[in-house]
Amino acid sequence: MGPPADMAKALDYSSLANKSVLITGGASGLGSFIAAECAKHHAHVTIADIKETEGRAYQQRLKGEGLEVNFVQTDVTDWTSLVAAFKSAINHSHNSSIDVVVAVAGLFGAPFILPNEEPASLDRDPPPPPTAGPVFDVNIKGVYYTSKLAQHYFGLNPTSSPETKGKKSLIVMGSLLGYIEMPEVVDYPTSKWAVRGFFREARGPMERSGYRINLIAPWIMDTPMSKDFCEMFRSHDIAVGNPRDVVTAVIRCATDESISGRALGIGATGTFDLMDDREGGDSAPVIKHYLETEGKNYADFFHV
Repeated sequence: MGPPADMAKALDYSSLANKSVLITGGASGLGSFIAAECAKHHAHVTIADIKETEGRAYQQRLKGEGLEVNFVQTDVTDWTSLVAAFKSAINHSHNSSIDVVVAVAGLFGAPFILPNEEPASLDRDPPPPPTAGPVFDVNIKGVYYTSKLAQHYFGLNPTSSPETKGKKSLIVMGSLLGYIEMPEVVDYPTSKWAVRGFFREARGPMERSGYRINLIAPWIMDTPMSKDFCEMFRSHDIAVGNPRDVVTAVIRCATDESISGRALGIGATGTFDLMDDREGGDSAPVIKHYLETEGKNYADFFHV
């Protein structure tokens, strides 16, 4: 594990040139911003997303700007589909390898208790929660599958460049809701607590294999997926975040080789190392400070 991330360190965008970058969920939202930024700095980007029409339209838009972008329709919960995405990214690369994987694909979910639930009855069985299955499949199994395939294909030796094993980077998309309670919606935060747990367990094996793994934990960001929450938050003076800060954090993790095994929190006003390790008290001091400062209105509103 590396030292705490230095957010003041200048980003080296040039190191993205000719890198092969695979982004799940890259057709919209945060993933699309990350894909565009990597491509603008001459990475060979593959967008893996289940939304084919939206993905191909975004691919053509970026290619129209002269950017090197590949798209493959992918279901991250299906192993065979995801293997095909990795192979497509490798074939799209300049040296038959893959250098950076960003696991962004995710679903949000629904309240634990729905407003239109029927009263308890022995005459009619309750329906299953409408979103829990898809949310857990995409947000947990999808991240696990993506990460396992990253570890596997990182082992490929490039055919036309020096060995870059130690530089290869896996970035998993968590959330600050994997550190802070959100009482109304349970399935999404539960999935992000699981991603956090996966990250903590996987960073040792990944680093011993010579690869870097880092976790990005954004606050509620101003994207279409979280539109309703953003409106509700703003109505209660709760600040929401800028997607640009997430993009910058991903680029930092992809390019700064000193960042390894770190979890980066992204609030409404900036990015910080969550200190999610024993020395950092498993993030507790950082989260306490966050809820007493930038997140105070949220903590007061939700009584967390």
